[in-house]
Amino acid sequence: MHKVIIGQILLVICCIFYVIWWSLCYKPDVIVNRTGGINGILLLITVGCGLAGTALTLYGLNAMPLKQIPKLNGATIILGGIIVYFALMAITRGLLKRPVTTELVLITAWAMLEVSVINTLTAGQIYTDKQNTIAMILIAIAFVISMILYVVYYKMEPMKAYYAAMVPLITEAISMAIVTVMACV
Repeated sequence: MHKVIIGQILLVICCIFYVIWWSLCYKPDVIVNRTGGINGILLLITVGCGLAGTALTLYGLNAMPLKQIPKLNGATIILGGIIVYFALMAITRGLLKRPVTTELVLITAWAMLEVSVINTLTAGQIYTDKQNTIAMILIAIAFVISMILYVVYYKMEPMKAYYAAMVPLITEAISMAIVTVMACV
């Protein structure tokens, strides 16, 4: 379980550095080198924490001893995530005329990972059924907030969009922090 916890902490740190990087690199009417100097260092820290956090979380999930049958099969989570991604891509692109960007993959993959974490923590009897429900609701709320802001981003005034783009990172970091703390108490 320690690897899962460390992985989740690294993902929270990734979100924090992503917000810092975004705030420096995407301010409207400001042109900066997004990959050079301090911005490049922040981006490397963001990517490094994200990759390390994901790898440690997945490694920890696979190594965790299960005391009961998981509520969801891992293949179901993956297949469900793929279906949700393509459905959201079709809806946001086709119906809502929103260009598809990397954020859609990140939002969907993040939700899949967190559902896997909650599922495994419950199967390892680290979470109770009540904690499972609370954690799933938190992740669902963060996912919905992320998707709403993903859809409206290009329809907003530049400064509002600049700040709104940071909200999903903050809500996802908070929800992961809560999921992690719940596993430790």
